[in-house]
Amino acid sequence: MPLREDDHDKAEKADQTVIEIIMKSDQFHIVVATLIMTITFAAGITLPGGFESDPDSPNKGMEILIRKTTFLAFVVSNAIAFTFSSVAIFIYFIMASVVPEPENEKIIQKLYDHAAICQCLSMLAVVIAFATGMFATLSHSLGLAIIVYSISCLSILFYFLVFIYIARKL
Repeated sequence: MPLREDDHDKAEKADQTVIEIIMKSDQFHIVVATLIMTITFAAGITLPGGFESDPDSPNKGMEILIRKTTFLAFVVSNAIAFTFSSVAIFIYFIMASVVPEPENEKIIQKLYDHAAICQCLSMLAVVIAFATGMFATLSHSLGLAIIVYSISCLSILFYFLVFIYIARKL
């Protein structure tokens, strides 16, 4: 009988350690999610390309690049990044309210997994927003725009390579 109680205590301590590791990594993740949310908010307010300032123009105050497809892609991907980042932050707040006890380990693990997915999607969307925003504003210098767009796409390729590597190791 004492052996079983000892095994139970070891399992409970292991569960507690997993919860502690998750909660510690949450502190870093929430900082990253907050930074992404702040950056995407600022990018949404200060749109690339500027606004029409000619007082005689019927489009005064309107975004100059509004008719460019790459600008529209920027706006959509920036909104996606903002949304996923804010959802990740919300999930981290929910996690903070869950009592870190072994019986809540599954709940904490699921919340952590969902928040991590949201955060990865927001990082992917930020890269796409950056690439499309730069392409829209640099369209008069097509060579430079293509170089910046290509470099940005490399980071997306690296994301997928890391995910494939991790998937193979699991």
